[in-house]
Amino acid sequence: MITSTEQLAERVGVSAACQALEMPRSSLYRARQATEPQPVCEQTVSPRALPPEERTEVHQVLNSERFADQAPREVYATLLDEGTYLCSWRTMYRILDENEEVRERRNQLRHPQYARPELLATQPNQLWSWDITKLLGPTKWTYYYLYNILDVYSRYSVGWMIAERESAALAEELRA
Repeated sequence: MITSTEQLAERVGVSAACQALEMPRSSLYRARQATEPQPVCEQTVSPRALPPEERTEVHQVLNSERFADQAPREVYATLLDEGTYLCSWRTMYRILDENEEVRERRNQLRHPQYARPELLATQPNQLWSWDITKLLGPTKWTYYYLYNILDVYSRYSVGWMIAERESAALAEELRA
């Protein structure tokens, strides 16, 4: 279908060919794009890029004890004040990014991931959970509080109580 549309488009034009075949122009262009090979971009190194020796020198300066706790902009400014120009501050960031060091570079204590405790019940009455739920009363602005104890394994209600107020004393009473 696309080849016949292409041939017709060469003779009468794309708009007229698509209109005659009752096909949207976008479909023709999309089909063309799918059949044409996509150009492969080769990454070329800029002639202004730092040579590898200078990149390693900048990397060593950034990770030296003197500059380990400073951002590349601060290192750049300090070196400029001393009359030394290695590269731009943006290039310093690029060099750090290549080495995956765009972070705090000082040696710091890494805290292990906190593992949340998981409570597991393998049979009924091993583990209970409790909750207080606010229930709407029969009139406006009237609420009741449902104190409920659930068995975690079976999800059955072990005990419950309805009260007009929420208090720790009532929760203790239910627990007893």
